[in-house]
Amino acid sequence: MKSDLLPSPANVREPRSGESGPGPVRRVVIIDPRPERRTLTSWLVSQRAALTVVGEAGSLGEAEAQIRDEHADVALVEIQMPVAQGLATIGTLRAQFADLQIVVCSFHRDSASSDAARRLGADGYLTKPLRVDDLLELLTSSGVKTAAL
Repeated sequence: MKSDLLPSPANVREPRSGESGPGPVRRVVIIDPRPERRTLTSWLVSQRAALTVVGEAGSLGEAEAQIRDEHADVALVEIQMPVAQGLATIGTLRAQFADLQIVVCSFHRDSASSDAARRLGADGYLTKPLRVDDLLELLTSSGVKTAAL
């Protein structure tokens, strides 16, 4: 059985000779209420040299402290906290950390959830099961990119 969650070596390769390097390392905080998902996501993110996980939070309060203390560049947010709480997390993070890139990974495939996340300040929205390449591309990008549903 093939899994879309585990990267193949091609998904996490480093630049070849002559290619530009990955740029500065981006500091990521993972926000998800379930510890087992935080652990798996942390492992996936850490497979890319251009990314380092500097925090794992189960709530907005934990995330705020980690983002501030660790000078995070990116927050990876699961909005299934329930959804209203997850969406509020995006709005609060955007209000407090204007330069923070906010990427949502969610099982919610409906346009209402993705539109609400974007209105509240999410820079990207990926649905699960996700393609690891899409996730890593959004996290390593310093610009604002939005993934389509």
